[in-house]
Amino acid sequence: MNRSWRYARGQRAAATAVASALLLVWAAAGCEPPEETGEVGSEEAADAEPEYRVWAMDQNLDELFVLDPDGGILDVVGSEALGGAARPHMLWGVPGDGYVYSANTVSESVTILDRDSGETLHVIEDVGKAPHAAQPNPVRPDHVYIFNIGPQEVGEDGEPDRGETLAEVIREGSGSDVTWELTRYLDLAASPALADDDLFPSRRPVCGGFSQDGRHMLVTLFDGGLAVVDLEEWEVTRAWGNDEVAQHGCGFAPSLDGSELYVTAGGMESSFLYVFDVAGEEPDLVASHDLSEVGQDAHGVYVDPVREELWVLHRVSDNATIHPLNVIHEAGHDFEEVEFVGSAPDLIAFSPDGDRAYVSLRGPDPAPTIPHATVGETPGVAILDVETRELLDVVTLGDLEDSDFHALFIPESHHGLASQPQ
Repeated sequence: MNRSWRYARGQRAAATAVASALLLVWAAAGCEPPEETGEVGSEEAADAEPEYRVWAMDQNLDELFVLDPDGGILDVVGSEALGGAARPHMLWGVPGDGYVYSANTVSESVTILDRDSGETLHVIEDVGKAPHAAQPNPVRPDHVYIFNIGPQEVGEDGEPDRGETLAEVIREGSGSDVTWELTRYLDLAASPALADDDLFPSRRPVCGGFSQDGRHMLVTLFDGGLAVVDLEEWEVTRAWGNDEVAQHGCGFAPSLDGSELYVTAGGMESSFLYVFDVAGEEPDLVASHDLSEVGQDAHGVYVDPVREELWVLHRVSDNATIHPLNVIHEAGHDFEEVEFVGSAPDLIAFSPDGDRAYVSLRGPDPAPTIPHATVGETPGVAILDVETRELLDVVTLGDLEDSDFHALFIPESHHGLASQPQ
């Protein structure tokens, strides 16, 4: 497939034009703006071969931005080069696997990218209703699971559509002979384990994470609750209702050894963090933390492999909480707060060396994938120093009025990402 790469010049000029607006944002948050050291986004850095790349997806304008470590734009990939992707919402890949999967909510397709070159290799069409994520199993990366978040409706033929379903894709072959095939669907709306309408107001799957052995997949549900799917039996074998797991759960991050999953959920006025033991025969909820007093709408989450801490982004309150893993089971455990990490922070990824964190920032006209009224002010990516917690830069990208950034991925990073959108 031909790729029409477009080099986007002038983005730094756009960032300069909104500098005064950013100063107001930092001032309103009670924070000092970052010092202009010239180290982030410098022309000298742009001339050198980058140590790693940051992929950031504009889901409103259907463009993939390829950035250097300082936020300088290397390339922009349009919808056509992404296989006709419309509203590319989530990028997902797992360590040791050469493929990255973009779930495209409006075109109802999945674009498969080469992890090294970024080339579009294949597009799977008609995967289901409003695919929100496409996630490979880290234990069996040739098995990919698609989360069709659209509400299920009955068609003119009297049959339900593909809303509120999971789809399985199996990859076979290698090199130029590799193929991907949709093999089966699981109708969550028809699952006996999710039949209680009070505990499960909908069965719309959002995102997932995997048990240590890869047999079970944990699936958050849009209106609250979490389902456990046995991938061998292809059925829901256990579930927690919305009285135990809050609405809009999305963030999944595995512990360093994969024995636990850290899951986030919340809304306009709430943030929750859950700890699941996924090392045994069946996943179990072992800790729940209400973080609503310090943050609202817990979303993106990432394990720092160097300092052994969990970063949680709160989309409504524009902040992050950082939780030491050695006390994360304890009720009321001490944690740090970074008061401002950008306007409407969504997902987070770390550099390969763990020194920098990258945060996708929503725009003033967010895609309807966001479940509430939160809007951002500076669509693009924030860059933070992980050790000092300092906000180094807010890199505005695309169109300041129309762009909306969500998906984030660093191809060269291979640590702590088995169940985390990078």
